[in-house]
Amino acid sequence: MPTERHRVAPWQFHALFEKHAAKAADRVAVTLDGTEATYGWLDAAAERHAAALRAAGTRLGDRVVVYAELSLDMVAAVIGILKAGCCVVTTHPSFPRRKLVHQIDESDAAVLVTDSAEDAAGLFADTDLDAVVRVGGPVHHRSRPVGRARRGAGIEVRGDLAALFYTTGSSAAPKAATITHHNMIAAFEAVTGYHGITGDDVILSFVPIGADFGFYNIMMPLAVGGRVVLGKGVPEHPEQLVRLIAAQHVTAVHAFPSLLALLRMAEGLDERAVPSLRYLSSTGQRLPVEHIRALRRALPGVALYSMYGMTECKRICALPPEEVDRRPTSVGKPIPGVRAYLVGDDGELVMEPGAVGELAVAGDLVMQGYWRGPESTARVLRADLFGEDRVLFTGDLFSRDPDGFLYWASRRDDTFKRGMFNVNPHEIEARLREHPDVLDAAVVATPDEREGEVPVACVVARAGSALDAGALLRHCADRLDWHMVPVSIAFHDALPRTESGKTDRRALRRDPRRQE
Repeated sequence: MPTERHRVAPWQFHALFEKHAAKAADRVAVTLDGTEATYGWLDAAAERHAAALRAAGTRLGDRVVVYAELSLDMVAAVIGILKAGCCVVTTHPSFPRRKLVHQIDESDAAVLVTDSAEDAAGLFADTDLDAVVRVGGPVHHRSRPVGRARRGAGIEVRGDLAALFYTTGSSAAPKAATITHHNMIAAFEAVTGYHGITGDDVILSFVPIGADFGFYNIMMPLAVGGRVVLGKGVPEHPEQLVRLIAAQHVTAVHAFPSLLALLRMAEGLDERAVPSLRYLSSTGQRLPVEHIRALRRALPGVALYSMYGMTECKRICALPPEEVDRRPTSVGKPIPGVRAYLVGDDGELVMEPGAVGELAVAGDLVMQGYWRGPESTARVLRADLFGEDRVLFTGDLFSRDPDGFLYWASRRDDTFKRGMFNVNPHEIEARLREHPDVLDAAVVATPDEREGEVPVACVVARAGSALDAGALLRHCADRLDWHMVPVSIAFHDALPRTESGKTDRRALRRDPRRQE
């Protein structure tokens, strides 16, 4: 019997999962690389993890860092952290030890849950952890108490802590978006409501649970009583992906554009090959027009959602499937629960169609701020604007058409100057992808003594093509102003990805010539 302080309240996110576990314990909840776990098994395993955390002396709101490869027990551990009244801190198992130690220290975590063979005594020496919990193994306790109270968030937090989601795995100093149970439930209601997800849906995801996108891809289907199909790695060949969708009766794929790019390459892709599939949903990066058109040709009866979101607000806007053919470059309008504004450099609202402004958003999905980052929080969260209590400035530049549909322009920190001219790398990438032999492209700025910075294109060519740099540069010159034409082309077997699956621009900036 749980104690009073750990009793689940209806406004706690994991209560949604527990409701379905109580009603349908024998129903399959998760399939991971072909192995199944029922709601009953998952709930019982999560209770064991919660009990281990309570035995380790955790208190309400204590942070628990998750550092493990994806497994069924790891999914249970994450639910168990919430059951224990603690706050999930996600980190990726590929992170080096120094980055793990940094995130333990920054979050002032009480416990680490891991499947790593990392020496517990060494972690106790380098951090203020109270305990290290081995997934499926023993609990190692610190021999002496830390001897001080745990640090707080350093920012105002309205509600009970649920998670710290780090903004990017590629940043040298990532920021932790502070999320409450109220934020999580608002995100769940907005996303599942918009997609019309029900307990009959089977959601496919390859994103690790250490990223907020991966966390929600797993937890949202479980919160609605559906099934989630997971893979530890993306299939090597597109036909393997098609076979997985068909064999597992997948109804929806939630993915970054890179996975949908793989799907569109499948030979003979049509709706007969994936009869259960009802929609595809893309977010994280803009879904290129050529991907949209190829998928629409192959799967005309499958709804395609082109969405935009960020760690700080989960989802912000979406293009309705019925508008995809007419406005393929748009990311749509705000989803229910989100209000969006375009703001000029003067702080005034941008109302003119086609004019560019920074996207600012409000709603219950918006994070509380950055953990122990009052200055960085103040830069992006502003109070009492546009009749809103709090407004999040995204750092992304958008325009709006006369019908109110939003079009992403660039990140403020992506655009750079070549001499006196602004260069938008995403516009160059769009022109590169128009070439029939280009599968993927990313453009980064490299230093230049004369012009400050110049664009270099990193390109993945279609297998077997005879594409050369000269032809691709001429292709760009025919379609772009001179200052937007890359100074060189670097061919890659594949573009590097961050732990969450996005293009790793930081790695490309370090060495755009690197071959994968």
